[in-house]
Order: sequence, then structure tokens, then C-alpha cells
Amino acid sequence: MITRRTAAAAVVLSTATVVSGMAFGAGTASAAESLPSSGADYRISSYAGGALQWDSRNNGSNVVVRDWNESSAQQLWTVRDEGNGSWSVKVPGTNNAADRDRGKNTVGAWNYVGADNQKWWLENTSMGNGRAWLLHSVSDSNLCLARGADLNAKVAACNAGDPAQSWNLDRNGATTPPTSGRPTIDLDYSQAPDLGPWLEQQKKTVADYYPTISNLITKGAFAAPGYFKIIFDPKLTDYPAFTTVNPGNGIKEVHVNIGYTRGNKGDTGFLVHEAVHVAVWDSPFSGKWWLGEGLADWVRDYNFQPGTGAQHFGPDSNYDSGYQATARFIDYVSKAYNKPDLAHLLNTTNYSEQIWVQLTGKSAQQLWNEMPK
Repeated sequence: MITRRTAAAAVVLSTATVVSGMAFGAGTASAAESLPSSGADYRISSYAGGALQWDSRNNGSNVVVRDWNESSAQQLWTVRDEGNGSWSVKVPGTNNAADRDRGKNTVGAWNYVGADNQKWWLENTSMGNGRAWLLHSVSDSNLCLARGADLNAKVAACNAGDPAQSWNLDRNGATTPPTSGRPTIDLDYSQAPDLGPWLEQQKKTVADYYPTISNLITKGAFAAPGYFKIIFDPKLTDYPAFTTVNPGNGIKEVHVNIGYTRGNKGDTGFLVHEAVHVAVWDSPFSGKWWLGEGLADWVRDYNFQPGTGAQHFGPDSNYDSGYQATARFIDYVSKAYNKPDLAHLLNTTNYSEQIWVQLTGKSAQQLWNEMPK
């Protein structure tokens, strides 16, 4: 279970610092992240997962998002300062640039003629500890480069808190974006010292599995938090655990039910479920608790301990009932429709019911109805 971000914490995600923009004064720099080096090659990775990629060197090539691949030349882009605070993003060795289709708001790689719809201005945001950029279209500064739910590049109404519009610009030759690795986990079992040895043992299991969680959900395009706390909470009596954000320091905390633990010492899965809440972005699930809980159960029941994801949900359940019902639904769709990256795709703020139609040709309700129960 995960609690929602506090209002104060949510503000941090939406705070933005303009670094370079025609309307806001070109050439000013932010302490968070420097402007790119004009004419250098960069890999441009999405905070919703994956990296920007061109399909071919031909004029009119598709621009898509694919899993980060440090050895792929198709994920290199030449970023060039075109003056007046605008930048072009070109396929290396060609004159083809990321080009916004004014009618469809899609993005392809077309011959660069210096048009405004082929230029972008950069806005540095607080996401990713100040590393993230919004790429505003010069032809309409209210539209920003985005990773579509179908993994095609597009533009959408700018939103500094949207991971699908937030991009890292990593100079070619830089190391792969961090994939989280084993996290540092602090423990507080002062309220149940007899359970300290048990929790120390579970800490190692969770830390060892954490990189797999990150890979399943983020695909390495951004780092899952590298530090969190697990706390035995005597006030928690109605469910095994919950994850929250400490409003004082922004650190994620997993609060654990002491009574549940004493009666279920063989259960590590509930802590893995909470570790999923630690690893993923919170914002995609605002107002869609069922999706966050379903993904956490999917990681636990179909990956960490596969074969345990029995259909422990009632006959009145639906795909949006959360927990095991939604986990079963995610697993069914990913396998029946050969969408192994489905969980990763769902971890975006631009979630809508249309994602199911785009990926399978069917609505979520149709998919649920056809799923064997």
C-alpha cells in the first residue's frame, strides 16, 4: 500500500527553472544542469523509461522511444545551438532534425530548413535532482516533446511534473543512466527489538531484488531512490505495511505492522510489494491507486515469487479493483498480447484508458471480460 504525496512534496515536481528560452531570455544557465555543448552528440532518455531513437537516416524517419541501449547509434542525437535560445536535435551525419508535425503533433526526423517547428528551447526542471529537461517546441511553446503511450515521439501540453515529457541529455560516452543498484536501507526496529534479526535478514533480500524491481518498472531510464527506511510502527494494525513520504525530508519510509510480522515471518513478499512503491514514480498513480497497487502485486506475485499469483479476488472484481485482481489483469494482457513491457508503459503520468486500445485494439473492460477467471 502507498499513501499519496503531500501537497508540499508535489510542488517540488512541478517547480521549473527556465534555462534557455526565446520568450524568457536566452543563454541563462541553471546550477542544476548545464546547457548542452553545441554540436555534440547526446543520448536523450525519458524519465518514463527508454531513450529517443531514430528509425533510419532517411528523410522522414520515425522518431520513437526504445529501451536504453548504450551501444545503439540510433539513440545518438546531435544537439546544436541555433541561436536566440533555440536548439535543433539532429540525426548525426545528416541534416534531418526532430520535426513537429503542426497538424498531427507527432514528431519525425525531416530535412532541417530552420523552421520553428524544427527548433526547441530547453527548460531545466527539478525532476531527477535537477537533471531533467522539457523540450518546448519553438513554434508553440505550450507544447513539449513527449514519449507517447505507444512509444512514438509526439508533443503534448507542457507539464513539468510529467516523466513522459522529462528528458535526460547525456553526452555520448557517459555511463548508462543509473539503474538503482542495491539501495541503502536503514532499519528502525526499536519498537519491536525481538524482530530485529528477522528484519535484518529481510533487508538483504529486498536490497538484492531492488535492481530487478527498477528494471521491470523503469527500464533503467531513471534511478529509483537509492535510500529508504523500514520502520516497525506500533500504530499500524489494519494492514501489513504502507509506504509514505516523510514530509520533513522527502525520504520514503516503509511502515510495517508488528503484529502481522510476528504471525507471518515467512512472508518477504509484502516487503517487496512496498519496495515497488519506493522504486516507482508516485505521480503516475495520482487518482489511480488501483494501478499502483496492481503493479506492486504483479512484481511480487508474478516475478519475485512466480506461481503464487492465484486469483484471490472476488467474482465482483474488475481490472481496476487493485491488488491481485489488477496484477492478474496486467499479467494476462502482457502475455496474451505479447507486451512484456506493459508494466513499464503503465508507469507514466499520461496514463489513460486509451493505452489498452492502442496496445491491443481492445478496451480494458473487453480485456478483463475475456480474461480467464
